[in-house]
Amino acid sequence: MTSHKLFPSATLLVPESELSDYAHIPLAEKLTVPDAIQGISSLRNEVLRRFKEDAIIMLDDDISACVCMVSLRCRKLSPEEALAMITNSAWCARGAGARLIGWHQRSDPRLLQRNDPFGINHWVGGAVGVVRDEHGGVPRWDELLKCKCDIDASLQELLDNRIVWNEARFCFVQERDKNLGGNSLFRSAERIATEKRHLKRKWKAHIKFENYKSQERVAIDAPRRQSVALN
Repeated sequence: MTSHKLFPSATLLVPESELSDYAHIPLAEKLTVPDAIQGISSLRNEVLRRFKEDAIIMLDDDISACVCMVSLRCRKLSPEEALAMITNSAWCARGAGARLIGWHQRSDPRLLQRNDPFGINHWVGGAVGVVRDEHGGVPRWDELLKCKCDIDASLQELLDNRIVWNEARFCFVQERDKNLGGNSLFRSAERIATEKRHLKRKWKAHIKFENYKSQERVAIDAPRRQSVALN
């Protein structure tokens, strides 16, 4: 677990039976969730039921850094800068009418389009923000999905609310699908394949799975801008 080093004021949520395993983590507030809540989708829904703040940021426990990608080399943000950045992202999402917030998925400054620093139709993962709308409404996660639930929730929010706020100038660095514990207890090649088939049937041409240099990539296709052709 590394995320607490970047966000020392965060609240830690752990299963009731595992609370003692986290006694060494120097966070002021540690809360438990019932052991019956299994999988990241169920946990996200539980967080949104329990906490009533206007904006909530849910962070995976293995985040090692938050980097700014607007220069030729990535620069790591301090804990104070990272907190200010996610606060600003929440305010921007509120102003744009978005309920779901995400950041860049890959910490490669070559992938950032500097004339297009904010996205409105990308999927979220790793670090996920939720902003309540004027009626207190929030996105919901499909609890039948254990591994690909964030992609599904992003597409569902694009269908229901038409926008997902993406702050592309910053990226949370973490190891994906490699750590033990947590959601890895439910992750298997068979389950991932089953969930990918389900998502492909549900979203059809709006989702695409592919491999690049032995790594899996996920792309969603939900255009929010009119195409322009110059003759």
